[in-house]
This record gives sequence, C-alpha cells and structure tokens, in this order.
Amino acid sequence: MPSSFYLAALASGIGIGFTVAVPIGPMGMLCIQRTLTSGMAMGLATGFGAATVHLAYGTVAVLGLGSLAQPWVEANATYFGIVSAVTLLWFAIRTHRSSIVLQTTNETDNTRLAHAYLSAIALGAANPLTLILFLAALHAFATPSAASPLVIGVFVGSALWWTALSTMVATARSRLSPRMLSLSSRLASLMLLGLATMMLMRIAQRLLG
Repeated sequence: MPSSFYLAALASGIGIGFTVAVPIGPMGMLCIQRTLTSGMAMGLATGFGAATVHLAYGTVAVLGLGSLAQPWVEANATYFGIVSAVTLLWFAIRTHRSSIVLQTTNETDNTRLAHAYLSAIALGAANPLTLILFLAALHAFATPSAASPLVIGVFVGSALWWTALSTMVATARSRLSPRMLSLSSRLASLMLLGLATMMLMRIAQRLLG
C-alpha cells in the first residue's frame, strides 16, 4: 500500500481520537481537578489513562469485535452506568478531601502517577458509551489494511487533547494564589460530584420508569 494511504488512515485516526476526547465529561473534569490539585504530571497521567482506553476500544472496533461486544454492552448499560457513577462519586469525594500539592522540586511521585493512570483506565473502562462511540466513529474507516495506522492515530489524537488540556490548566494553575487554587479545585470536585449525581438520577428514572 502507498504511504499516502497509511498517512490518510493515521490522520483519520487522529481526528477521531481527538474528537472523542474533546467533550468535557467526567474524565475531562477529573483531569482538570487533578492538574489543579497536583500539577501537570498528574493531569497527564490521568489523560493518558483515558487515551489508553481509547486505544483499546479503537482496537476492538477495527478488529471487528464490536459486533460481538456491542449487544452485550447495550444489554448491560444500566449496570455499567451504576458502576461508572459510583466510581465517579468516589473520585469526587476523595479528590474534594485531597490537599493542594505545590511542588518545590522537580521530583515526581511515581506511585501517585501510576495510581492516577490506572484509576483513569478504570473510570474510562466503566463507561460503555465510549466503546459505542468508537464503534460508530470507526465503522467507515475500519478496513484490515488500515487497522494499525488508524488505531495509532486514535491514541495520538486522544493524547494530543489531554496534553493540551493539562497544559492549559497547569498554565492557569501557575497564576493562581493558593486560596484561588484551592477554590478552583473544590469547584472542579463539586462538578464531578454533580456529574455522578446526575448519572445516578438518570439511571434511577430509567429503572423506575
């Protein structure tokens, strides 16, 4: 295949990954809150956890496994929603109680970064809508010959967005006073709490309706 074919598939994947990542939802708010609380490295770890989930779901879609997974995901969407909402609620409460970390050195806590990365993967994997979005978005592009560059592009596009978001929030963070930084972080935590509450209310209405 000509190199232009692979470049086109890569560009398509980047566009899809970026587009899916951009809307500010639970993962976006978690990335913002962690960047405000602990700095850019924590925001990047969270964002790259989300990008890893996008990579995995993109792989499922281009390999044609989505036709097998989607009916099961849709049939169990309520249970996935409950798990996702409760997980988000736990994150909201936990992060609301966390203190602001103002780094004075260039050292990073690898354990905390690993926890941020893995917990973001857990939250992303608990959201079945992400998989359904990828199945819809990649359907027109998912050919066997384009699978590899397409999936790589999805990861690159998603990672670009999370890097940009973390950078913007970290830049704003550096200009805030400790008091304003604390208030901003608490506001982000409350928004996470609000998202979790709305998810649980919608699930309850669906079950009772």
